[in-house]
Amino acid sequence: MTALEISGISKKFGDRAVLDNIYLSIADGEFFFLLGPSGCGKTTLLRIIAGLAQPDSGSLRFRDVDLLPLPPEKRNIGLVFQTYALWPHMTVFGNVAYGLKLKHMPSAEVSKRVADALKIVGLSGMETRKPGTLSGGEQQRVSLARALVLESSIVLLDEPLSNLDAKLRKEMRVEIKRIHQAVGKTFIYVTHDQEEAAAMADRMALMNEGHIIQVGTPKEVMEHPKGRFAEEFFGKA
Repeated sequence: MTALEISGISKKFGDRAVLDNIYLSIADGEFFFLLGPSGCGKTTLLRIIAGLAQPDSGSLRFRDVDLLPLPPEKRNIGLVFQTYALWPHMTVFGNVAYGLKLKHMPSAEVSKRVADALKIVGLSGMETRKPGTLSGGEQQRVSLARALVLESSIVLLDEPLSNLDAKLRKEMRVEIKRIHQAVGKTFIYVTHDQEEAAAMADRMALMNEGHIIQVGTPKEVMEHPKGRFAEEFFGKA
């Protein structure tokens, strides 16, 4: 079943078209990648889905609900940032529970949800730690737990592994894939890394200069690239 329907989304910054008539259908529970070089428009599209930017034209629907009129906090979408965006003065528990407390959820329910989220990301027992005492991978898990604890229908991940070293990136790929399978939510992941997309994606959209070049599984896209840009982009991979 289609979860997210992106129809004719366009966005300009000045005279530059960052997104040009984007159409995508993303299935419920799918791990979908937006892949492409820097400046191709993938992060702008992610921000539009999150409600942090508005398109110039087009529509955005989740299970037949029009998302564009809704503010970010009403879209039931979790966002995992590249820079983790954790509160340094708060504990792991405080960071993960922050969104729940803003919703004035009862303390017992907050504690249960935080415990469940930390278990899923493998951080049980670290509730009292501060972000500064955690490794990069652990901080990214806290950021992911914070998105999951709200029971978001969609989780957006904006190049979440780019600040990690090569060994830890490979380990976290496996972990994020495991977490996706455990929670069954729709994940949309932005990256420029072909290897990352090949290892993790159910399907991907290759983007360049604000356009969708090709959509398919990693095998389909990488073994049968359409056009010169796709051939050159996947050449090394």
